[in-house]
Amino acid sequence: MATRTPVVVLSNLQLSTSLADTSYTVPANSTLTISAATLNNTTGTGRTVTINAIPNGGSATASNEVASAITVAAAGATPVVVTALIGQHIGAGGKLQMKADAATAVTPLVSGYLTTQ
Repeated sequence: MATRTPVVVLSNLQLSTSLADTSYTVPANSTLTISAATLNNTTGTGRTVTINAIPNGGSATASNEVASAITVAAAGATPVVVTALIGQHIGAGGKLQMKADAATAVTPLVSGYLTTQ
C-alpha cells in the first residue's frame, strides 16, 4: 500500500547562480507532488529565478525548464507564489533545481507530499 508523507523540499537557504547548488532529489520508490512554492527576495534589487524539474538520469535543459526568469521584486514586496510548480509530479530520482540571477538574494520555500510505493 502506498503511503503519502508531507515533506519540505527546499527551505532555510538562499539560491545561488547554479542550478546544481540548490537541488532536491526525489528518493527511490517515491513520487513528489508539489503543493506549495514561494520565493522571497531579501535584497533591495529585483531578481529573477529559473526552475527545472529534471527526470531521473537527466540534466537541466530547456525541455525541463518549468519556469524561467520569474521576477521576484525587491525586499518588502509580497513573496512570489510559483503557480507553475503547484500540482507538478517528479518521479523517483528526479530533481527539482532552482537558481537566481544573483547569489544569496532569493529564499525559496517548497513543500509537498512524497508518495512511496
